[in-house]
This record gives sequence, C-alpha cells and structure tokens, in this order.
Amino acid sequence: MELIKRLEDILSKKGINQKELSEKANVAELSISRIMTGKTKPSLDSLEKIANALNVELWELFTNELHKKDLTALVDYKGELFKAKTLEELEEIVKKIKDHNKK
Repeated sequence: MELIKRLEDILSKKGINQKELSEKANVAELSISRIMTGKTKPSLDSLEKIANALNVELWELFTNELHKKDLTALVDYKGELFKAKTLEELEEIVKKIKDHNKK
C-alpha cells in the first residue's frame, strides 16, 4: 500500500492525473488504474517508466525518506518475488535485474 499512497501523493503534488501519467510513462491507462487500486503489482519496467515520467528516483515511489528504516518493497520479476527491507536492498535488487537483462 505504500506504493499506492506515494503515487497518490506525487501525482497530487505534481498536479498530474492517472491518464496524464499513462501518457507520459507510456504505460497503459488500465495498467496505471490497476496499480493505483492495488489490483496488480507493477513490473520493474513499469515502475521505472512511472518514476521517469514523474521525474523522481525509483526509490521515491516507495518512501519519501532516503534512509527510512521500515521500508518494505516487493519486486516481482518474471514470477520471482524479491523483498527489500532497506533502500540499499532495493537498489541491489534493481541492479541485479538490470545486469541480468543486459545479458
């Protein structure tokens, strides 16, 4: 739920609605809606597109504090679920996935 709350906060602060986010991120409007309602887990690719469209770092979609201790993020990559409890763990997961995709 942290992701949904953060997305709502960021969209509100930037004055962007879901349709505009969909267009800027090049992510289907239905996908954005399903992410925002918690009906689907976003892929790493979608998260990166959303972060880029909102001009925020990927970690900012999960927390607004760089060193927040109670961060919990779940990343579903090709059916494998990764859990990060810290920003450093989340960054390491993202790095491993990016490295794997380069091969």
